[in-house]
Amino acid sequence: PTEEQFHGDFSLRQWVAEAFPIANLDVIDRHLLNESDTTPTERSAAMNELLVMIMEIDLSCSRVSPNERMDMKEVVVGLRRIR
Repeated sequence: PTEEQFHGDFSLRQWVAEAFPIANLDVIDRHLLNESDTTPTERSAAMNELLVMIMEIDLSCSRVSPNERMDMKEVVVGLRRIR
């Protein structure tokens, strides 16, 4: 990241982790959220639930220590559940 807020030891992962799960929409590109046939209220509740599940996997996969990261088989199972 080239933004000033990501200086020193503050990483993109830390920013996402701090936003999770309450402010997760602040860390997602809004253009990715606009393509839907549902109403804004329906999209908001359903999308937020899906984003929380996906971000849990994302954060697990990006832990600093490789030993703490999810196994790829677990990732696939988790993503299939979300689908």
